[in-house]
Amino acid sequence: QELSENKLKTCLFEVANLLNTATSGVTNIEYAKINLMAAEKARFISAFDNCSNHASKGISMLPSDKWESHPEMAVRLYSLAAEAERVLGRYSQMEIYCKEVLAQKSISILHKKDVYLAKLDRMANAELRYDDAIRLCLTVLKELG
Repeated sequence: QELSENKLKTCLFEVANLLNTATSGVTNIEYAKINLMAAEKARFISAFDNCSNHASKGISMLPSDKWESHPEMAVRLYSLAAEAERVLGRYSQMEIYCKEVLAQKSISILHKKDVYLAKLDRMANAELRYDDAIRLCLTVLKELG
């Protein structure tokens, strides 16, 4: 059964949770998009655990060629997941998401900005590695030209 966009927005978390429960291991762009919307909404209300869950579920629903077929959705899901993991203090998982995005040569540095910001925040605020944070900033600035 189809929902109007307004109806979907009001019950987005319920729909995403139902899809996630019923579709384990499924590759489906529309379901990934609903998880992206849920992750963005969760981030907006600072529900970072929910944001992380929906982003990671959305990532799992993308096809294996996600970086070629759906690069914008992939980078957005990975960026949301990295940011949520950073806020939750799960830095090793954050690093996995960051490395995946940063390894994509076809993605512009501007699209990678949220991942860089997550890494910088971790370095400067959580680990107090100011010199490393400055070096990363200089590297990004150099890539920007």
